[in-house]
Amino acid sequence: MNAQLPPEQMRLTLDKAGDRWDAVRVSTTVGAQVMSLLGEACGSVVSDGLHMWFFVEPGEGQALTMPGVTTYLSGSHVLIPAGCVTSLPGPHWARTGPERSTPAAHLLLAVQEYVR
Repeated sequence: MNAQLPPEQMRLTLDKAGDRWDAVRVSTTVGAQVMSLLGEACGSVVSDGLHMWFFVEPGEGQALTMPGVTTYLSGSHVLIPAGCVTSLPGPHWARTGPERSTPAAHLLLAVQEYVR
């Protein structure tokens, strides 16, 4: 018997960037500062304890290409935790909210503050 797990029991899915969002990865140290600086402008964020992934609208991630930042654009894949996963171990939601995306212009300015 091949029973499918309910969505709340699926811990991670491999999701393709570029369709609904681009992802921007920074270190957790930088990411925590960026989240704080962005405040309410910050969208949802995934963390694995070492890195944080911010999400911007598709096609906008390229503007955030700089040293210390990894962008996941069309054709890239990112592990996305189930909505109920909000703590370690492994990838989890460090911030969830009504908007998954962070405005790319705001994220760029915040990241530039901390990535040198």
